[in-house]
Amino acid sequence: MTETARNRFETSSLCEQDVSDAIARIAARDPEVAREAGDVYESLTWGEGPGVLSQAGLQHWLWYVVPTKYITDEVGYMGQLAGAAAALLDELGLHAYAAICRSPETAAVHAAFDRSDSEGISALRKAMQRSGIDPPDLADFEWSSVMGPEEASARSAAQDALERAIAAGEFAVGGRGWRSAQGAVATAALDGDHPILPGQSWRTAVITERLERWIAAVEGRSEQLSAARARVANRLLHRVEPPAGAQESLGPVLWLLERFGDEQTLTQAGYLKRAFVQSVQRDRPWTYRYELDRPPRTETDDVVLYHLRRWLQRAGALQKRKTLLRRTAAGTEMTADWHKAWDRLTRHLAPSGWDGFVAETAVLHLIDRGRELSHDELTTSVAAVAVDMSWASTVGGVQEMPSAMEVSWALSESLSAWTACDLVVESGDWQDRRLALTEVGVAAALTYLRHVGAGPRDTPW
Repeated sequence: MTETARNRFETSSLCEQDVSDAIARIAARDPEVAREAGDVYESLTWGEGPGVLSQAGLQHWLWYVVPTKYITDEVGYMGQLAGAAAALLDELGLHAYAAICRSPETAAVHAAFDRSDSEGISALRKAMQRSGIDPPDLADFEWSSVMGPEEASARSAAQDALERAIAAGEFAVGGRGWRSAQGAVATAALDGDHPILPGQSWRTAVITERLERWIAAVEGRSEQLSAARARVANRLLHRVEPPAGAQESLGPVLWLLERFGDEQTLTQAGYLKRAFVQSVQRDRPWTYRYELDRPPRTETDDVVLYHLRRWLQRAGALQKRKTLLRRTAAGTEMTADWHKAWDRLTRHLAPSGWDGFVAETAVLHLIDRGRELSHDELTTSVAAVAVDMSWASTVGGVQEMPSAMEVSWALSESLSAWTACDLVVESGDWQDRRLALTEVGVAAALTYLRHVGAGPRDTPW
């Protein structure tokens, strides 16, 4: 964003009389601009006084409210409103804010909205990023697109901190290392003391709010699932550190990622080619719980290989391009730093959709019970929750509720990968299989549930 003048006054030092006097001075020059300036002031402050004026609020009004919320066919109305706002802000000594109203960024956003809403939204996002006060996602925290009250307030606190830091010259937007400095300021604001909740930071308040929404999302639908989420919630308030043995547990999946190389050609059906599969079989670090009829020749013969590969794709370590499967930059980082691998793999511990619901509910049950469960007990419990949550399939035009058998099939992919990495141990025979999370498995499951329950929201439910 272009360099702007410094404000002569802090907004907190202004009062309503200052605003009235400013509008009166404008009226002496141009009554129509004064009338619009009064309307602009009400739109910016909603009766809360000049102390609530901020760069973030001004940019939101200029770049979003003005183009999308004003109902008028008047040509040039956006520039007219921005000009009235600039006149008022100059009279209040808020010259930096007035400069934003007159800036090329504001003119460009308005011109983009004149062309189409999609172009306008794109221009708005770029302008916000260039302003430097848009809090970035952090390594251990992502902002939601749909926020609750605490998160919205936390974001405002971070925006205000960034505005102050830029005004104080702590970093220059676009200058060397400014992204790192911006992240540091946002982190400090997020971890700063909450103004109302004793002993809490903005971060802990946001995490608590998200977990409360996660629990509330199933209240009234599944008493069993709601209670299980509530019982585990306190264990998800803070980051779960990988325990001793975590690196060794990830050994099979990281070995496969290393063995994979930069890329592998896939068959027309989308599977790894036979030559690579057979080369894997010679050195694979995983074993099979039940003896195979014959040595695996194709990827579908080795369910462990297939499911580990899919896990790596979910985690963004591998990416498919037509008939090529390539290791990504993130995947290469994972081979060099097992902590990064742990973060990515545990965040994507389960697939999406029905299989993901089953896997998430299964690990929640295993953690909640805190003991070994029979496979039948686990799948029956998950199926009951699935019925509560209205999961269903249509067969021959007839809607059928999920069965324990369907849950078992959905869980099989995850169990193959988890047991290969010693996150889950199986005991007993095929008729009486028993499952339990290992210490590393508990940490992986809690990390995953924290990402699900306390992660960013992009829907209001």
